Amino acid sequence: MEKFLEEYRHSIYRYNSLIRDTGFYLKPLHVVSRNTSEGRRTYYYIGRYWWRVVYAGKSGKTSRVKWIYVGREKPPELAGYPDPPSHPIAGLRFSIDGRDVIIDKRVYEKYRWVFEGYKVVEE
Repeated sequence: MEKFLEEYRHSIYRYNSLIRDTGFYLKPLHVVSRNTSEGRRTYYYIGRYWWRVVYAGKSGKTSRVKWIYVGREKPPELAGYPDPPSHPIAGLRFSIDGRDVIIDKRVYEKYRWVFEGYKVVEE
């Protein structure tokens, strides 16, 4: 799966270099960590997450930027720019619990080819 993520990430970074001057940024992977009753769990959402990057002044010698979430659809301000690259794993979401990857059965069915060769346990 890391191979797919790395490939997707690089294609999105190349796209971001094309739209750099617009103030928009396309985030290929969103990671959220939460404390649960079973311990800490990390959630991974692979897809297109649009952000606007805004200059927010300086703090000493360091410039500060503010990240504003725009949504999952390409902003209308980018109408004249090419569409972002598509990738077969966009839309995949899962969580990690220790060494286990936890994924909804419907999502697994759609992306089962990514997990070929891994042991699958249904709960």
